[in-house]
Amino acid sequence: MLGDIYNKEEIIIGKAAGVFLKDYKIKEELVDGLILAIEKLKDEYVDTLILDDLLLLNKGDIEKIKNNTQLMVVDGIKVLVFFLPFVLKSIYQGLKEDLKEKEVLIIGDEEEVTKELIEALSQEVRFITLVGDYENSIDNIYEYILEKTGLSIFYSKRIDRILTNYSVIINLKDKYSLNMNRIRKEALIFDFSMEKGLANIKDRPNRLTVIEDFIFSIDQLDIKANPFISPLIPSYLYEYFYPYRYGDLVGLLIHGMVYTIEDFIDHKIINKGKL
Repeated sequence: MLGDIYNKEEIIIGKAAGVFLKDYKIKEELVDGLILAIEKLKDEYVDTLILDDLLLLNKGDIEKIKNNTQLMVVDGIKVLVFFLPFVLKSIYQGLKEDLKEKEVLIIGDEEEVTKELIEALSQEVRFITLVGDYENSIDNIYEYILEKTGLSIFYSKRIDRILTNYSVIINLKDKYSLNMNRIRKEALIFDFSMEKGLANIKDRPNRLTVIEDFIFSIDQLDIKANPFISPLIPSYLYEYFYPYRYGDLVGLLIHGMVYTIEDFIDHKIINKGKL
């Protein structure tokens, strides 16, 4: 145990502990070792787990940890869904382009997350296509979205031939293969999957930029400064505090670097989409 984390009223709101995940060479051993460490460290007051090395894990790993520890693991997806419309609107306003005229592609496999994402986007976009493992849920998604938002979504099993149509691509799915060479150079790509498969494609064209996460300031959060939490935090840590204020958003995570929306827009214009 490294120490306690306090809010601004000096009340303990969490505990910081060090578990060195990178010491494990085999993935299964890593997850099992993490579960064992959590069981040793947690007490009756602990109900939520925040993992600093979340990107080392996939959805299956997270489910295994949840099931074995009975703890909620925050992954940031609720924050990403909430802030994405704001980010898109801000970017296209800066580019002086109409977001409502852009076509959006969502790659995924989870029904509920997909519904939440489409609902969040429905006020800002009109054209949405789904691709991924939706065979068993597409009818439910289609009917739900049509009733809730009035949008009629399109589902495609073969996307490569129409990939150039999309200005916004949002990936929610691990291990999804996409022909990056067919993506238009000005497309905005958001990789919100656990494994960041699109962001980590080795032969991805340099003209394409992949936004991996949103970054937030802790200045207005109810947390006392401490050596365990950086002044700038990723979506999965911000999700725990649940304030959801647009003013807390300070940047976009791209290739391990943080860019403000304004800097991102400038680079898109000046360098034609390359960061």
